[in-house]
Amino acid sequence: MDWHIPTTTGQSTTVSLTTGEPLLIVGPNGSGKSALLQQFISSHPNENIKRITAYRQTWLESGSVDLTPARRKGLDDQIRNYERQAESLWKEGANYYGYGVQHSAILFDLVASENMRARAITRQVDEENIDGAKELSRSSVSALSQLNDLIRLGNLAVKIEISDDDTEILALHQNANAPFSISQMSDGERNAVLIAAQVLTVEDGTILLIDEPERHLHRSITEPFLSALFERRTDCTFVVSTHEIALPIAHPNAQVIITRSCQWNGNAPSSWDIDVLERDTDLPEDIKRSILGSRKRMLFIEGKQDSLDIRLYQQLFPDVTVIPIGTCDDVQRAVSGLRKTQSLNDVEAFGLIDRDNRTEENIEKLADDYVYVLDAYSVESLYYCSEAIRAVAKRQAETLNTDAEAMNASATTRALNVVGHQDVVERMAKKLCVRKIRSSLLSKVPDWNSIGASEDLAVTIPSSCDYKNELSHYQKLVAQRKLDIIVARYPIRESAAFGEIVKSLRFKDRKDYEKAVIALIRKDKELADAIKYRIEPLADALANSVPHLPISSA
Repeated sequence: MDWHIPTTTGQSTTVSLTTGEPLLIVGPNGSGKSALLQQFISSHPNENIKRITAYRQTWLESGSVDLTPARRKGLDDQIRNYERQAESLWKEGANYYGYGVQHSAILFDLVASENMRARAITRQVDEENIDGAKELSRSSVSALSQLNDLIRLGNLAVKIEISDDDTEILALHQNANAPFSISQMSDGERNAVLIAAQVLTVEDGTILLIDEPERHLHRSITEPFLSALFERRTDCTFVVSTHEIALPIAHPNAQVIITRSCQWNGNAPSSWDIDVLERDTDLPEDIKRSILGSRKRMLFIEGKQDSLDIRLYQQLFPDVTVIPIGTCDDVQRAVSGLRKTQSLNDVEAFGLIDRDNRTEENIEKLADDYVYVLDAYSVESLYYCSEAIRAVAKRQAETLNTDAEAMNASATTRALNVVGHQDVVERMAKKLCVRKIRSSLLSKVPDWNSIGASEDLAVTIPSSCDYKNELSHYQKLVAQRKLDIIVARYPIRESAAFGEIVKSLRFKDRKDYEKAVIALIRKDKELADAIKYRIEPLADALANSVPHLPISSA
């Protein structure tokens, strides 16, 4: 679908929207972001569009589902007609279709979605197709279940329920004994629930316009929460107007429109001064400066945007922006550069890199510069540590009605059987030796200060890499069943060990298992703390760093 945007140059700029790929609109206050969304609605009268406005009412009279099916059926047309009027840009249509009606529609759709799924499963049971009922139950995910998953992604300690008579939506806080009406939730909690419920219940192919979601959500929630929404509804198109510059960073493949100013003809916007960024292009510095309003904490890590690291660290440190930036040198440069100009950029930077045979002295020096070292070969050591395997086994056992300890023991034994094969033993020992040699050689490469000081720049290759001792050490670890140490020290991902763990815990593939770890970290503080302990220096540094309170973008 093409979107033709009139610009202040007298020409129009065409932006192509693609299902499953978000379009982000960023810019300072008063630059015409909301007006641009309204222009999109007006210029696409035949499209199925849902808009979540920045000025929306977020309070509820009650959590009751009091909308009739007949009233609900005609409401979408009323809302659609109103949103094409000029006043809808700054004024909610309460006088047009009633106060709180949009929220009532969202609650109605949530209950209707649950009931539709339940009826489909019941129909299979009534037809004595028990296998069909089971398959439908597995393959169709409850909207309410997805809603609660999204709430957990937003790091909100609350769960949503539907009353037994389907007449009220209730909330239940962690450690609370009794549910209460969602009308009594905090503004941020209620706003997250309403946005998620609306997104989850729209029809396939809907275009969702979300205006300034951060207005009623804390910045630590906005990015992971929206990212999860994008992931859940890849069948829809998202257009998000935002002040949150972490969104373009977290979604480098998204299209980005930068609004700089807007021209008006009376009360109607007529043209915009915009830039359309190519995918994977950083925001210009002037735009960052005009949008940023508070100190942000950023954690730079090695790797790419699709690496395992980013989702894990986002969940472990939800109030920190996690940015994969390439190599360890890139991480160190980013942290150093931002730290040196901290008074100007209002960012507190930290880094995390792999150990790569670094000495303790070097690790201490890096920590002095706010760059911390993962004491393991790779991030898989966190996903496949004993605490993670045990926690996932417990959850799977509850779901599948089996024995958690047996699943945990099976996963550990099958992984040890793989890493204990003679060919794997020899390959892992050799791999570590090669790593040591490479590290030794790189440490001897002359720097620019050394060039010219001597004519002899020869670098010698070590004659011994201590292979026999490394082989013996590895064999002892296998004999002692020290799977954690083996996973942390060697490139076990190159073997079939992780696959055996995944099979033992009855997952389809590693991706599903790793998603389960992320989901458990969100709700299992003991697991999150155990994994943080494995990167304790970084966790302590972040815990002792207090972020500034965000300035409202309203």
